[in-house]
Amino acid sequence: MRFYTAFKNGDLVAMHQAWAKGDHVYVVHPSAGRISGYEMVMQSWEMVCDADYEFPLQIDLQDVEVHVRGDVGYVTCLELVRTKGSGSWGKQVATNVFEKVDGKWFMCIHHASHFDE
Repeated sequence: MRFYTAFKNGDLVAMHQAWAKGDHVYVVHPSAGRISGYEMVMQSWEMVCDADYEFPLQIDLQDVEVHVRGDVGYVTCLELVRTKGSGSWGKQVATNVFEKVDGKWFMCIHHASHFDE
């Protein structure tokens, strides 16, 4: 939830705190390629947060499934995202992978792709 709260609010400080540090992290935004490494991933979120959106966004998660295997876990879900003033929801299927470091969970992969029903 730390990740989605940071995303919803366009909060870059919280976004930085939600992610694992290192070259092994990556993000795939809808309609974009893979972006690798902590610094590049954070730059991509800075671009998202600097976009012409009025925060907070509305984010509704559906069909959430959580799986944990030792110090690695993953969450799959359907993201419904709407900006203020928009009459429609953007739909993405998302996979989020987390790793436990010093007893705390951090995101290491976020992959979201457009979903058309």
